[in-house]
Amino acid sequence: MTDEREMGTPDPTPPPGMRETHDDSAVTEGAGAFTSSEGLVALAGMVLLAVWLIFDVFLDDYGIGTVTFLIAVLVVVAPRMGNAVSALHPVSTVMKVAGYALAVIGVYDVIGAIEEGFYESAGTIIGALASYAAFAMAFVGARQIES
Repeated sequence: MTDEREMGTPDPTPPPGMRETHDDSAVTEGAGAFTSSEGLVALAGMVLLAVWLIFDVFLDDYGIGTVTFLIAVLVVVAPRMGNAVSALHPVSTVMKVAGYALAVIGVYDVIGAIEEGFYESAGTIIGALASYAAFAMAFVGARQIES
């Protein structure tokens, strides 16, 4: 008798230590799991919180507004809240609305900076550019979220 492997029929079992796991539900659902576009909005929130911590709290050069701070906290925490957020709306909807809100705030901040003139110190310029990049990331991420 011949073995199935000798006849060219592939063995359906994977080799030891190599398991196939293609469960897509773990990527889109669950506490703390989010897609790449939601991740981009969350990354924008993390950058804004870092700008607040470094340039407002420690250096006192450039600060973000209270509403911006609260939305940044929301986009960082919402994907990790799991069932509490999804009871109100799906996480993707919350992230999309918050991302667009950050983008609108960013446009408002840029217009305000243009009206006031140039910034005075290097710390202020770096903080402003980092926050503007975060606002742009939030817009791109919110635009890519399908809800």
